[in-house]
Amino acid sequence: MAQRAAIRHASTIALVAALVCVVAGCGQSAEEKYASSVCSDIADWRDQVQKSANEVKAKVQSPETGMLAAIDADVQEAVDATDELASNLSSTNPPDTDEGRQAQQQLDALVSQIRTTVNNVRETVDSIPQGASFSEMVQKLAPLAPTIKSLAVNTSSTLASVKQAGSKIKDGFDNADSCKKLEKSAD
Repeated sequence: MAQRAAIRHASTIALVAALVCVVAGCGQSAEEKYASSVCSDIADWRDQVQKSANEVKAKVQSPETGMLAAIDADVQEAVDATDELASNLSSTNPPDTDEGRQAQQQLDALVSQIRTTVNNVRETVDSIPQGASFSEMVQKLAPLAPTIKSLAVNTSSTLASVKQAGSKIKDGFDNADSCKKLEKSAD
């Protein structure tokens, strides 16, 4: 009986240890942990920006009263998502290697580019006077959806460049589940 209880106890400890290891990311390299965090943050951001872009496009294609306020709200969601992405990426520590530092520099440049684009979109929306006609609004707003969607393309290009920082970083991005999901969703 005591032997059976000891075996059960040992099995329980092994199961708990395995679960802790899965949750904590045991066996992942620093590069894979970094890549996983980066890809998760980018996927969340991209989903929100694509949603905002689709909503702007739909509203511009079917103009109605209150359209400008609704588009303003969609743009604000993209701005908020961009701010969150920037905060998350800057607080994610890259591996303490030359590859990690190079990868982080590229991601910092991406965040700067994204912020500039989103701020330009915000300025475009803000520049439309309250009493503007539908045709004036559509003329100014029509280019916004493709501009916002282009950010996702730039993000994919940057991630491809980040992988070129070195073989360990590339392996980290290739092996991270969140990066695999991000690549599949981009197709």
